[in-house]
Amino acid sequence: MAAITAIIFGVIFFTALARQSGDFGQALWLQPSSLFFMSLTIGVFMVVINMWLGRASAKVANWVSTVVLVIAVAVQVYLAFHFVGIGNTDPALMRLQALNLANGSHHWFSYFAWYPHNVNLTIFLTWIIELFHVHSAVATGYVLNVLNFILIDFTLIMSWRLIRRYVAASSAAMFAILAASFAPFYWFALNFYVDSVAVVIPLMMVVFLNRYFSRQQPLSKAGYAALLGVTFTIGYLIKPNLLIVPIAILIYWLLAARINRTSVVRGLIGLVVFAAIWLAGVGVSHAVQSHYGYHVNQTKTLPTSAWTAMGLNQDSEGRFNEHDAQAMSGHGRKENIKATHKILSDRLQDAGVWGIIKQSYQKTMTMWSTGNLGMFQSPNQFFKQPSFYQEHKNKLQFLLVNLTQIVYITVLGAMLIGSVFEMLSPRRNQVLFYELIVLGIYGMHMLFWTVDAHYAYVTFPFLFMMAATGLHDISDLLQQFFAHPAYGERGRTWTGIVTLLIFAIGLGYADHHNRQPLVATPVVQTQTVSSQMVSNYAQHDAIKLTPHHSLSEKIVAKRPFSQLNLPDVASQSENFSVGLRMNRQTVYQWSSLDVDAGTANTLQDPGTYTLRITNRTNQPLYIPATASPYLPLSTHAISGHPHRYLLYHVLNVFNTPIISSKQYQLLFISFAILAIISSLGLEYWPNPDWKEPKLD
Repeated sequence: MAAITAIIFGVIFFTALARQSGDFGQALWLQPSSLFFMSLTIGVFMVVINMWLGRASAKVANWVSTVVLVIAVAVQVYLAFHFVGIGNTDPALMRLQALNLANGSHHWFSYFAWYPHNVNLTIFLTWIIELFHVHSAVATGYVLNVLNFILIDFTLIMSWRLIRRYVAASSAAMFAILAASFAPFYWFALNFYVDSVAVVIPLMMVVFLNRYFSRQQPLSKAGYAALLGVTFTIGYLIKPNLLIVPIAILIYWLLAARINRTSVVRGLIGLVVFAAIWLAGVGVSHAVQSHYGYHVNQTKTLPTSAWTAMGLNQDSEGRFNEHDAQAMSGHGRKENIKATHKILSDRLQDAGVWGIIKQSYQKTMTMWSTGNLGMFQSPNQFFKQPSFYQEHKNKLQFLLVNLTQIVYITVLGAMLIGSVFEMLSPRRNQVLFYELIVLGIYGMHMLFWTVDAHYAYVTFPFLFMMAATGLHDISDLLQQFFAHPAYGERGRTWTGIVTLLIFAIGLGYADHHNRQPLVATPVVQTQTVSSQMVSNYAQHDAIKLTPHHSLSEKIVAKRPFSQLNLPDVASQSENFSVGLRMNRQTVYQWSSLDVDAGTANTLQDPGTYTLRITNRTNQPLYIPATASPYLPLSTHAISGHPHRYLLYHVLNVFNTPIISSKQYQLLFISFAILAIISSLGLEYWPNPDWKEPKLD
């Protein structure tokens, strides 16, 4: 299993260095050489710190972990109460649906015919809103942010305890440092969605599984089997692909457990308890859904194999595709299945074996190549955010995305080395279980499902635990190497000098290749001035606009802007005319080219504007709108249509280098300091008595 892990994540390591996928512009990535040498700097620094902590008592490592935790929690508290936002699609529709349910409505958006697995979390969100009596955007955001941070902290603390118990306290401290420096563990908590909630489930199952295997009494084993069943059922009802975890448990039991008659009987009893709780939970879930008015509409529901078919769509890179979804749903149950089988069969035939391999590589890039996991895609509309972040968002996102990628590459590298150690000398059953879960999630999405970067989030605590284990193995090997009499003090000195020389050459090379594109080359940047980005694609709500009549919505711009986007009027220059008014005077009239593009470039001052859309035809037309009766999505709704909002994006577009020369120098100086500390740590390593290497 370690060999398979090493091969697959070797490919992922390459894509993370040189083939990053996602919405973050390629021009804003550091060059692969920079990513490599900066990741190497972090990796060596972590190994050196791990070595020195390993010499101290466990209390010192625990104190380091505690300090890291306190700093991380302080950052979390700041983020939870200063950033309140909402996603533009799935998270937003779930929030709107939950508010509707909390206010007595039992009407469900058509979105949930395509995503029935999001129904349970939506109902849970309804309970939270009712429990805390929070209905405003900001108050609800506070509660959800705090809940998400509690869940991710609980997840990481459980991971830390596993590393401390099965590896070492120093490695647990390394895990804490790596996790605390990984931005998605913070930013995902600002987006209440299945990923941020379900991430805790696999770790809880690992803990209960350890307890199950360590108990000898049948009653105690049955109790932990029941806890496993309850935990899995909750996770499955939130995120069905966690079905991989019990499959991993079964394979782990077959590979690692001592199988005899007694263990088989106890295993079967545990399986019966587990399955009974799962089936009961599914039944209760259906009853609760029915109580809230949700019923599966077989004519609109996507067949399960539709997700496999969409995963083979080369144009969408294996992501969910709305055009595909419409082609495979809404025609009746039998017709949906027939259409799905035809699309799936055609794509398999067209792709062939080599095409499927290429598509799997593309899906690997889509889901695994970026450590930021698409975190800035959602939330992308904020009800509250610091003005400093709003003003400097592009620079901050550049730094966060690239630093996150550096940490991610470091984690992948340490994990790969740890897999090689485990492959050469299998010693840790815990690592085997982590590998089974990660490979299970990877394989399911590559073969049977669509992909997106955030789908990998649930596996990241396991990746970080395997990385901490890999750092421990590297540190052990290096300590034994340094302690050998043949190596001596001179060898350690030369190791420090050579390490520093490698870093100097590597970072100098990286500096040469990055200065021009980052400091001297202007790139197009955008700054959001005002927006309403919650689309209506799953609501199918629209406003009827009679011939030669208009609708209008006020837009508040607190800063100058140069671009206004209206995606829903694109390619309709023959049907609509669009004007921007202020104080009853038109300040900009859209041309036919503007309307066709859905974008107008016009430099305007701060103020309150009125966006006016007119039906130019002799036939009634329909303008898409997002309905939100309980959550204001913008300062003003459409005039005469309370609680309905147009989709728009007001931007300030400018063309400057992404960072200044001083900021660029500070970035490289920071890594140079880490390189110097690492070299000194190697050079001045004490000369202990040499001992034969021990296998754990």
